[in-house]
Amino acid sequence: MRRWRAHAAWSAWTLGLLAACGGDGGSSGGTGPPHGASFTVLAGGNNVPERYSSDLWVHGSWAYTGTWGAAPRNGARGDVLKIWSLDASGAPSLADSIKIPQISTVSDVQVSDDGSVLVFSTERGANAGLYVYDLTDPRVPSFRDSALVADGIHTATIADMAGRRYVFAARNPKDPALLIYDITDPASIALRAAVPIPPAYGIHDTYVRDGLAFVFAWNTGVIIYDVGNGILGGSPSQPVEVSRLLTADDGVAGGASVHNGWWFHNPVRGENRYLFIGQEGAGVVGEQSSGDLHVVDVFDLAHPKEVAHFHLEGAGTHNFWVDESRQILYMAYYNGGVVALDVSGPLIGDLSSRLIAEIQPGGPGNTYTWGVQLSGGYLYAIDMLSGLWQLKVP
Repeated sequence: MRRWRAHAAWSAWTLGLLAACGGDGGSSGGTGPPHGASFTVLAGGNNVPERYSSDLWVHGSWAYTGTWGAAPRNGARGDVLKIWSLDASGAPSLADSIKIPQISTVSDVQVSDDGSVLVFSTERGANAGLYVYDLTDPRVPSFRDSALVADGIHTATIADMAGRRYVFAARNPKDPALLIYDITDPASIALRAAVPIPPAYGIHDTYVRDGLAFVFAWNTGVIIYDVGNGILGGSPSQPVEVSRLLTADDGVAGGASVHNGWWFHNPVRGENRYLFIGQEGAGVVGEQSSGDLHVVDVFDLAHPKEVAHFHLEGAGTHNFWVDESRQILYMAYYNGGVVALDVSGPLIGDLSSRLIAEIQPGGPGNTYTWGVQLSGGYLYAIDMLSGLWQLKVP
């Protein structure tokens, strides 16, 4: 999952439209980053041998990673959140862990912008749901509250709006819904809204920015809600749908298979035009995956349209992180590892020529990368097979 640190709600509609009026054109990267670069492994790796790893979040000198256990590794379920200390060079070392009994997966992890709160979602089991911890001591998070949900929550996204703190959560496919919780008081989670999502394998992730929530709802596509932007009077308690789009089924993933996304605010071009969407197709952990990057033009939020795509042969996308100032999209690509893509300039058609660099951090047969995050000038990658890595970016 990956998410933008959402800011207080304000009406970005008019400013967004004005900024998005930059000229259109071909697929040339223009002043974008150089291609043909490479990643360098700095530290980490092969540090979670007993479980499959899942999501990560880095904040300051600490990192938090989940574990996955739909198919247990070495008999161990994904019932642990791991806590990592990052030294002065950014290298990770395992400091502690939190075990949640009677679950199978810690599926999504995030720390609030101010570093005060840790949130993670859990799946499958009697204790599945949303968990909130205080980070006064980041090495030893303190439990504050939980909201248990039958079958669990797949992802949980923190968003600060209008002086309050919310979590936008994806309830699992048995009864799919966007659940919006108020966690302003971390010790008292309050459900504010439950928005049903069509059961075409439900909802997988949510990206919240400038009072808009982008819900990635598998074969229903992406659904955009006003949750405080002001364009349609929506709020976290009463989301209002702005539009939806079913991305192309290119035959790779067996449907739209919309999994995750990132609304790109490009400070170089002064536009908020593109929404990056990850498609997640069929795969086998450690062996194969499928699914492409789809780029949607949201210049007119009421009428989004797909304009570009990227395909990596033999592998499929999972989670994203964007270095907006450098106009680089970093993608976790499962068995393909980590991919860096130039997203400068207009984005049209096939973006295969935009590939900057790629790496399988654990090497062939030991790479199945779940997520990436840029922090402190380094790229951190969490790999289901080979654990947490610190990479030097191209």
